[in-house]
Amino acid sequence: MNSIIKQIISLRTTLWVNSFLFYLKRLWIVGKWIPDSLYSHYPLKRILACAAFLIRQLIDLAGKPLYLFFFVLLPIQMLIAKRPSLQEDSFSLMVQILFFLNCLLGAFGDSQIFTVTRDKITLIKYMHTDARSYTRAALVLKYVPFFLCYLPFLILFSGLLGGTVLQGIFLWIMLAAFRMMGEAFQLFVFDRTGKVYNRSMACSWAAIGTGLAGGYLLPFLGISFPAAAVLLHPVLIACYLALGGAGLYYIAAGYREYGKKLPRSIDLNFLLSTMLKTSSGSSFKEVEIREKDVEISSSIRPHSSSHQGYAYFNSLFFARHRRQLIRPVSYRLLIVGALFAASILLLVTNREAAVKLSANLTTLLLPSFVYIMYFLTVADKACRAMFYNCDKDMLHYSFYRRPDTILHNFRIRLLHVCLYDGVIAAALCLAAFLFCLLAGTSVFTMDMLLFCLTILLLSVLFTAHHLCLYYIFQPYSESLKIKNPFFSTINVMMYVLCFLCLEIKVKGSAFTLGVLAFTVMYIALALLLVYRKAPKTFRIK
Repeated sequence: MNSIIKQIISLRTTLWVNSFLFYLKRLWIVGKWIPDSLYSHYPLKRILACAAFLIRQLIDLAGKPLYLFFFVLLPIQMLIAKRPSLQEDSFSLMVQILFFLNCLLGAFGDSQIFTVTRDKITLIKYMHTDARSYTRAALVLKYVPFFLCYLPFLILFSGLLGGTVLQGIFLWIMLAAFRMMGEAFQLFVFDRTGKVYNRSMACSWAAIGTGLAGGYLLPFLGISFPAAAVLLHPVLIACYLALGGAGLYYIAAGYREYGKKLPRSIDLNFLLSTMLKTSSGSSFKEVEIREKDVEISSSIRPHSSSHQGYAYFNSLFFARHRRQLIRPVSYRLLIVGALFAASILLLVTNREAAVKLSANLTTLLLPSFVYIMYFLTVADKACRAMFYNCDKDMLHYSFYRRPDTILHNFRIRLLHVCLYDGVIAAALCLAAFLFCLLAGTSVFTMDMLLFCLTILLLSVLFTAHHLCLYYIFQPYSESLKIKNPFFSTINVMMYVLCFLCLEIKVKGSAFTLGVLAFTVMYIALALLLVYRKAPKTFRIK
C-alpha cells in the first residue's frame, strides 16, 4: 500500500504543477518569461511538487478552524444574539450543528470511495492498479490527515463554547465513526444496486435539507435538545466505536468486490449519465433554448431586420433569449418593488427612522446596495447563454475567431447586457427617488445625485466584470465545465470585495467617491484587457 500512496501523491503533485505552469504561461506579461522547456525541467518540478504538497496540507490544516469558525461558532453567536437563553447551551448547539452537518450531510452526501479524480482514473483504468489497494491508499490519504487536523481544533472550540477536553475527544470520535459508517453504507448500496448513492440528486438534496434544517433551522425556531448530553453519552460513544470500526473493516478488508465492480463507477458511459449530465444541468439547464424560443414574434422581427451583419446576428440571439434574460430582469424588478414596499411600510410605522434613512442614503444604504447589485446583475447568465447556445458551436469556424469579429461582437453584447442591468439600476434609483420624495427629503441634492450615479455605474461595472472575464478567459469547456482557475478566483475576489463593503462605516461622501473611482478604473482596465487579450484567448476548449 505504501507504493500506491507514493504513486497517488506523485501523480497528484505532477498534475498540480503542470496545471500551475499551464495557467502561469497564460498570465499577462509574466507568461512571456515562462518557456515550454520548463515542463521537462524535472529538478525544478520536483521542488514545485514538494511545495505543492506542503501547501495543500497547510490549506487542509487551515481549513478546519475556518470551517468551525464560519459554520459553527459564528452561527452560534448569531443564534445567541437572537435568543439569549441559548447562551448556556453553546456547546450543545455546537454538537447539534456538527452532528447534522458532518455526521449526516457530510457522511451521506460525500464519499471518498466514489469520488472521481484524475489520479483514480489513471491508476485504475489505465495503469490497472488493484482497485482494492488503491481504495485503501486513497482512504488513508484522505482521512488520516483530515481527522488528525480536526482533533486539536475540535478540542479548542469545545473549550471556547463551554465543553471539556474529553467531550471534544468524544465529538471527534462521533464524527470519525459516522464518516466510516457513511462510506460503508454507500459501498453497500453500490454493491447491491449498482448505483452511487451520493450521485443521486434526490438523495443529495435530502441530505442537504436534513443537515441545514437540523443544524440551523431548528435552533433558530427555538427547537433544540440536549445534544451534548445525549449524543456524547459514554454508551453512545461505545456504539460509535463499534459501528465505526465495523464500517472501517468492511470498506478496508471485508468487501472483496472492488476489482470487479469499482471500475464501473468511473466508466465514461456511467459518468456521462450522472456527473456530466448533472454538471451541465446545474449550470446551463436554465439557459437552454426551447422550441418556442426560436419563433420570434412579428413585433420583434422589424427591429431585427433593420440591422446588418453581426448586429443582426446578435439581435436575433437576444430576441431568442428574451425568456432567459428578460424574465430574470422582471423578477429583479419585483424584488426592487418589494424593497420599495418595505420602505413605505417603514415610513408608515416609523417615520422618524425613514426620514433619517432618506437623508443619509449614500452613508447608510449604499454599502448594502453594492452587495445587492452584485446579485441583481443578469450578466453571468447572459454569458452562459452566449457560450451554450452560440459560441460553443460558432468558435469552431475561423471567421468567428478573427480579432475584429470578436471585438465587434463584444461591443454589441456589452451594450445589450448593460441595457438589461441598467433597467434594474434605474428602477432602484426611481424607488430611492420616490422614497425620499414621500419622506419629505429634498431629492435635488448632491447626495441623491451621487447615489443614483453610483448605482447606475455599478450596473455597468458588474456587466463589464462578467462579460470581460468571459472574453478574456473563456472559462467553459465543451463538456460545460469551468476549466480556468483564474476566472473562478477573480469572481470570488469580487464577491468578497462586495461583501466587505457591508462592514465599511464611513461618514459623508468618502465611500461613494471611492466606489465611483474604483468603478471607473475597473471598467476602463477591464475593457483595455479585453481589447488586448480577447483576440488571443477567446477560443473553444
